[in-house]
Amino acid sequence: MAGWGTLLDLEQATKQALAVEAQGESKITLFEDFEPNPGGQARFLELTNWSSIEPLKPRWFAAIGGIGSGKSYSGAIWACSRALLAPDARGMIAANSYGQLSRATILALVEVCRTFNIPLEPWRESPEDQALAIANCQRCYIGPDRAFVYVLSATAFTGNTQAGRGLQIRWFWGDEFAYAAEKAFLTIDGRLGRGPGTLKGQGILTTSPAGYNYLWDKFGDPTRSDDLKRIYQMVSMSSLENKKHLGDDYVASLEANYSDELYQQEIMGQFINTVQGLIYKYFSRANHCLNDQDAQLLEYDRNLPLLLTFDFNHTPIVAIAAQRRAGEIHFCQEWFLLDSDIWELSEQIVGWVEENGIPPEIQIFGDATGRARTAASKLSSWDIVFQGLEPLAKQRGRGYLVRKFADSNPYVVNRVHSVNQLFRQNRCFVHFANCENLVKDFEQVTWNEESINKSDNPLLSHLSDAAGYLIHAIYPFKKEARDRKVDKRKARGLAA
Repeated sequence: MAGWGTLLDLEQATKQALAVEAQGESKITLFEDFEPNPGGQARFLELTNWSSIEPLKPRWFAAIGGIGSGKSYSGAIWACSRALLAPDARGMIAANSYGQLSRATILALVEVCRTFNIPLEPWRESPEDQALAIANCQRCYIGPDRAFVYVLSATAFTGNTQAGRGLQIRWFWGDEFAYAAEKAFLTIDGRLGRGPGTLKGQGILTTSPAGYNYLWDKFGDPTRSDDLKRIYQMVSMSSLENKKHLGDDYVASLEANYSDELYQQEIMGQFINTVQGLIYKYFSRANHCLNDQDAQLLEYDRNLPLLLTFDFNHTPIVAIAAQRRAGEIHFCQEWFLLDSDIWELSEQIVGWVEENGIPPEIQIFGDATGRARTAASKLSSWDIVFQGLEPLAKQRGRGYLVRKFADSNPYVVNRVHSVNQLFRQNRCFVHFANCENLVKDFEQVTWNEESINKSDNPLLSHLSDAAGYLIHAIYPFKKEARDRKVDKRKARGLAA
């Protein structure tokens, strides 16, 4: 006699079979009944050829939208159309996290399939249970031909260098990938356009913006290269375009609760530099970066002392060249080397200086911990820097390389205050074309409680650290000087 558990499983399987059969017998109405919202959603679906298998002009297309703008629903529409029009082409749906995947991304897919009579397996009675079942299975089958689709979180592609190896997909929909690691995006990009089927590799992203991160670099930055513009294109989708589904009260409540900056990001779907959690919140690309002819004001001048500042890591290892003019700091060149060493960094700096002109003096700033020696090496990082720059010193004689770094590093908060102080006073400027990674640092580095967040993107923070060592050494935050005077007075009183 069958147990209750077995009977319940049989009942569930019977319900699923009947539901799938009923869906299969119903007419699929997606291409007849769906009408996109005017504006961003209509442009996005038109440009991604949602109703045909004509290849996308770019390899990647993004809908960057506000909360409730319909971007995830648009992604679900596009994913269903790929599965229906090219069922032999294996696809993939992913989101930045498992929670987003199971509670929002796949739920949008379920709603689209139920609205337009598209078979979707595995099946569950409620939309929420079906979305959870699909996320847990890490796959689903769409349409009467049961097109196979991987369903994964972006976190499956981070931390393990082997993740994604062997994966083959023809199309991809990524939801909220502004909050996914760039490594996950790059891994998926390397798998796109492979496997069964003839569909050209094509991917879409539907996401809110998250400041000037890697998606801005690829999709939004108007100064990106022509190759990037050809591969990555986007449209913006405003929450205001979806008022008929959201309601006026919903949008009004968002408007009332957001600052102007967050309104532009969370409702209008615009890339902006929000100050929440940002370390260098007074930095502004518009105010502190110079381009084209304006950047000539920051070009290296061989008649002025050259300021070099370093931060020591395995990857990246970085340095910045700067000069001091009229009480201002001008950053004119950066070095950002992956999987390299201090010898190679020093060689590149020497070559750059020799090519652009030997200055009257070179001042050396940077990370004081570079003085430490290890059991594996008798030379410290600073020893290698000075040896590497020796070809320049030989041309000018003893004392040409002037040590400006301290015996110990300042407190992180004090160093950050020193940098922000100069940005507030508009006394620090960056040559954008020569220091693009430094600009990313100033725009993207965030706090992690009391320290700098170095875990979300290990490539960030090193250049801004190097800049901070230099700025703090020359223009230290004034409050720290007052604090030191107070400490000295207290010390004399105690001694007495």
